[in-house]
Amino acid sequence: MDEKKVFNKMSLKSAVFEEVNLECAVFNQTDMFCAAIVEANLDESRIEECSMRKTQYRNVAMKNASFQDVDLQMAALANANLRELSVKHSNMQGAGFQHVCMNDVNFKSCSFENAEFNACEMEGAKIDGIPVEELLAAYKKVNQ
Repeated sequence: MDEKKVFNKMSLKSAVFEEVNLECAVFNQTDMFCAAIVEANLDESRIEECSMRKTQYRNVAMKNASFQDVDLQMAALANANLRELSVKHSNMQGAGFQHVCMNDVNFKSCSFENAEFNACEMEGAKIDGIPVEELLAAYKKVNQ
């Protein structure tokens, strides 16, 4: 059994995590402003009440992870697997998502103002309980 490592009252501002396994990690009230997470495993991790503004995620796995009350303004996610991710009460204004698997993701009470989604898989994804496929279909119907 792996021994649990606990780090208290640390700032991870501008930290770089490269090729790390953070599976099942818990980040609570952590400042990760401008951090970079590259080639990392965050499957089943929990991130709560954290500042992650301008954080970069590239080639990361976050399957079945959860974000709650997280500031992800201007965050950039590329080539990421967010399958079954749960995001609640989080600010994603200006965030960018490129080549991200977001199948079965659930967003509740999130702000997406000026966020961009490019070449993302969103099958089964929901925003405030509404399937993304239905939201896109309604948009296309109104804008034809």
